[in-house]
Amino acid sequence: MSGQVGRAVAFATDAAGLERFLRFFHSIFIILTSCPSLLSNFLLSSQPSSLHGSSIKSILQLQSHVSLTRRTIRLFWFLDSFQSSWRHYISSASSAGSNLPETWIDILSKSAFGMFGMMESATLLDLARVDGVSVFGFDEAVRLDAEAQALWFIALSTSALSTAIKLFRLSSSHRAPQTDEPDTQQGEKKTRGRTRQERAEAKELVRRQAAEKAAALEMSHRSVALGMKLLADLLDLMIPASRIGWIKVHGGLVGVAMLGSTILTGITVWDRCAKKLEKNV
Repeated sequence: MSGQVGRAVAFATDAAGLERFLRFFHSIFIILTSCPSLLSNFLLSSQPSSLHGSSIKSILQLQSHVSLTRRTIRLFWFLDSFQSSWRHYISSASSAGSNLPETWIDILSKSAFGMFGMMESATLLDLARVDGVSVFGFDEAVRLDAEAQALWFIALSTSALSTAIKLFRLSSSHRAPQTDEPDTQQGEKKTRGRTRQERAEAKELVRRQAAEKAAALEMSHRSVALGMKLLADLLDLMIPASRIGWIKVHGGLVGVAMLGSTILTGITVWDRCAKKLEKNV
């Protein structure tokens, strides 16, 4: 129990964890405001119908505040995206992986994420609507924010493509596990009476098979992580595509997609915080 509490504290005090936590509620607010019948029939059933409109307005206001809070947390995250893109470029120029298509797709994805994040940060002050404080003006900030959705779409689509290629390469290189399981105790009995060289070879075989098992387990974990990332990117693609107008979907469906991607990416952040906590113990 104390371990779970420690992980929860590490997750809540982590910037990415806090942002995912707020995004979880943000997606729920989108679902509720997009489906007024769901809100009135279940959550506000005990209140008079005359108050439902004001309740929805309050949730919309809270949704806006949560969105701005999330943007504030991500204020300088675009710098990390640009730095990651530059690191990918430098490493590709000095390694044999420069010819891999996913390397250059990753560079494009990180650069697009950086430009999108920079546009978000640049329009934050105007979207906060503080009297007497403005950079572009509210209307211009709304226009820039809408156009920045195309950058987010490019970033997500290239990220999904790169992840799909990595997942395909990983599954192609995966070797089927051997059917014959080594029996260590029986092997030790058989090694009695053998020469020293034969015993050393038997131990080396057991060690090699154990290493192959560990590698297969690590490959399985990596495949799951890549699959979750791919699914999260595909779900998130619905958000900018609907805002730009390329697809027409119900706002509640967009909220559900946002909720699903938040849970998937939140699990990744949770695991990272748990590993970091274990290292510090």
